[in-house]
Amino acid sequence: MRIIDLCKQQFACLSALLILFAPSLHAQQKLTLSECRTKALEQNREIRIAQNDMQSAAYARKSAQTNFLPKINFGGAWLRTGKAIQPLENDLLLPVVPFNTIDPATGKFNPEALKDPGTAMNTLVVNPETGQPVVDQAGNPIFRNYAMLPADKLVLDHKNSYYARFTLTQPLFTGFKITEANHIARRAENIAKEKELLTRAEVVAKTDEAFWRVVSLQEKLKLANAYEALLDRLVTDLKNMYAEGVITRNDVLKAQVKQNEAKLKTLQAENGCALSKMALAQIIGMEEEDIEVDSGKMEELPVAVPVSFLGEVSTDNRAEVAMLKEKAAIMESKRNIERSRFMPDVMLTGGYGWMNPNPYHGLRNEFGGNWSVGIVVSIPVFTWGERRNDLHAAKLKMANAELELNEAREMIDLQIRQNRYRYTEALKKAEMTGLSKKQAEENMRMAKENLMEGRSRLAELLEAQLQWENASSEHIDALVEMKTVLLELDKSTGEIYNYLY
Repeated sequence: MRIIDLCKQQFACLSALLILFAPSLHAQQKLTLSECRTKALEQNREIRIAQNDMQSAAYARKSAQTNFLPKINFGGAWLRTGKAIQPLENDLLLPVVPFNTIDPATGKFNPEALKDPGTAMNTLVVNPETGQPVVDQAGNPIFRNYAMLPADKLVLDHKNSYYARFTLTQPLFTGFKITEANHIARRAENIAKEKELLTRAEVVAKTDEAFWRVVSLQEKLKLANAYEALLDRLVTDLKNMYAEGVITRNDVLKAQVKQNEAKLKTLQAENGCALSKMALAQIIGMEEEDIEVDSGKMEELPVAVPVSFLGEVSTDNRAEVAMLKEKAAIMESKRNIERSRFMPDVMLTGGYGWMNPNPYHGLRNEFGGNWSVGIVVSIPVFTWGERRNDLHAAKLKMANAELELNEAREMIDLQIRQNRYRYTEALKKAEMTGLSKKQAEENMRMAKENLMEGRSRLAELLEAQLQWENASSEHIDALVEMKTVLLELDKSTGEIYNYLY
């Protein structure tokens, strides 16, 4: 029974240890370059910003399309005045005419009825001597009777006024302003898409550079440890030889000085490796202590020629060129908009509104409605040369956009050719430093054998070891340079866009 309990306790302890160390075991999983790229593309904030900009541009394009459609607005107002409205300045005298002067068909005053002598005698003031109607200074006849309309009695005491209206406006012709504005919005959306693609490419490039920096410093840390271990063994061997009286104390001290230098290099390599992992962690969104990269077969030189090295490459593959082409198209649309300012704007407008006091029913204290429809035409006539100057400025901006596009194409073509030369040089450099490393290893082995046999001095071995350490470090730098230069070549040719999705 005690044996069973002991087994249970051991099993529980083992389970606890596995649970405790499971995170650390998972943390030591090595990340490949492809995995680092995937994490960076998923976690990077700059890509999220570029995606938000792309969605914003899409909404702006949809908003620009609505300018072709009619707009319906509702407006209202309330106005309170401090005084009542008095339309007449002075009392108004209205002539009184007999009933027979009113045309029964129209209900209006008929001046021809005054030609009847009897009607004229009863209506107008007649000169008894001449028998003709008396006229005033303006030549108007003077009536016998007038009705007075007092000015102080005709008062509109409506201090509160209300207004409400639905208005519909539909552009009929704007000189193609709306069409060109839609072109600009669509081009801006294309620029946002290309910018998102460019941001992804830049993130991949930063990830690759940070990855190979970590690989480089990891390899140099291994090299520093190997160099330190080499000197540790040498110091141990020299102490034994000194104890046997084969060498002097000075030889041991020389080796110990080199040993201390190697330890300092190891410390520097450890710090550099930690800092490079922090930089990579920031890009891919991980903790630096969880990062361990897999360098793969870095020592192997590429057998196949990279795609970026084959044939002629069109500069239009680059996102920068696509963005500049869209920018040039936008400048052309802006020039067309400036040109359209010389054309008239025609707009259909209509609506239905209500007013209180009601002007359609004796200004009663109630709402009265009415509809309206019309066409509004705006024709620019004279603006002191403003439109002409703006048009010239737009043409120059369009010309500058074309110059920028051509300049970018030339620079990208030059960049491709330069990177191809750099990659060829990097391949040769990696091959030569690899050969130098092998030769330094052989030289170090022979120097140690000669020292042990007494055929050479300690200084020769120390120098051979230093040469091996330098040659190994240069070979690591050459291999990493080969990878980074290939990355630059892929960026310049646009081949890097194939790594983004």
